[in-house]
Amino acid sequence: MIHYINECVYLQQKNTSILENNKIKLLLGFILYFLVGCGTPDQVYLRGNIPLKDTFYIDVYNMHTGIKTFSDTICSENINHQIGTLPKGIYQLIVSWDRDIVKPQEIERFARQPELGTPRYYMSTTFWLDTKESNNYKLLLDNTYQQAELEELLLAKDGGESIKIAVVSDGKNNKIYNEYLALVDRYKAKNRYQKDSLQQVAIHYNDLKLLQEADRLQTLLTRNWLTNVKAELLKAEIDFMKNNIENEVIVDIYQIQANTKEDFKEYREVYHLFPPTIRQALACWKKNN
Repeated sequence: MIHYINECVYLQQKNTSILENNKIKLLLGFILYFLVGCGTPDQVYLRGNIPLKDTFYIDVYNMHTGIKTFSDTICSENINHQIGTLPKGIYQLIVSWDRDIVKPQEIERFARQPELGTPRYYMSTTFWLDTKESNNYKLLLDNTYQQAELEELLLAKDGGESIKIAVVSDGKNNKIYNEYLALVDRYKAKNRYQKDSLQQVAIHYNDLKLLQEADRLQTLLTRNWLTNVKAELLKAEIDFMKNNIENEVIVDIYQIQANTKEDFKEYREVYHLFPPTIRQALACWKKNN
């Protein structure tokens, strides 16, 4: 009888131990599920390679709020950083590094404003970020450069525009946004080409002492955009937005374009294609800003 009671006590203790272990496993499983699936915010990772031997700096800004969301000093060519838990939207990324060459037109400015600090080289781009689409973003250059090549281009007039950097992911909206940037770049290149051609004509007019015609062309060349190219770009932008109106990235593109350009009326046809809830949100945002 005593042996039987001891065996029962042993079995009871064993079952209790198994039950406790199962409870612990269940609790740990629940905690793991909660951390992975619900409680842990999605980190954004930025990776890439910049061919710089010098220390350089990376800054990321939220284009909607203007707030700097990430800043770091990089001491290696390789970029492999967590840049935070960021809400979806359009961001600007700026890569910069110190330079010891100061242009003649900059000497006085930096002398008068020492708070500007050391002059820098700058490369920048904008990109679409959404952690639901992807957590991994890659910084790419359009070509293989040496540091000296980059610096020479960035010091040249309009040379920096020939260097293209992009931040890409496998997200659908990121790809659509980069298609939009490529569209704008095509018209920027066309604008530069036509302005270069007009500059040559203006020089020819000067040589022929046709000063009135030369002055007229110089007036055109002082503008950022030639009238005809700007009109073509505006139409292409609107067509692009209309063709991709169902993608949420278009709302942010519209918001930036319609509120930073004088061509607001031209964007009305895009505005009326948005669902009523989007139009109401855009109207409220414009009113509060």
